[in-house]
Amino acid sequence: MNKSSRWIGSLLAGLTMALAFAAGPALAEEDRHGMENDMPIPTDDAALANGKDRFQARCSYCHLPDGRGGSSGVKLAGQKYKHGSKSSQIYATIAAGKPYTKMGAFASTLSSEEILNIVAYIRYLQEWKLKDDAAAEGGAK
Repeated sequence: MNKSSRWIGSLLAGLTMALAFAAGPALAEEDRHGMENDMPIPTDDAALANGKDRFQARCSYCHLPDGRGGSSGVKLAGQKYKHGSKSSQIYATIAAGKPYTKMGAFASTLSSEEILNIVAYIRYLQEWKLKDDAAAEGGAK
């Protein structure tokens, strides 16, 4: 990807984030994982289903279907990320990608709603992993 494409991707990411913030009040709450949801994240079943579908189609090749990471993608079912754990930072990473990494930009191929749904699904994967880990700890005692 050339510099102008990355610049356009970053611009699109900024615009879509601005639209997301304009669409509803910014939330400054902590979710169950101690990670800040600093923008409205959809929680309805249809949004999660769409987020799962988009994740499986666009993200699971590198991050694996369960979000636990693969040979070329980081673990998304974890709780802290190198490029930021706030919802807006996850959104920006998906939209604009990260230069000099394998993480590409998706703002030109996914709508802002689809990216928000993916963020919601990533939050779901985190919750699922926490429950799975707690069950494993309970069985180990």
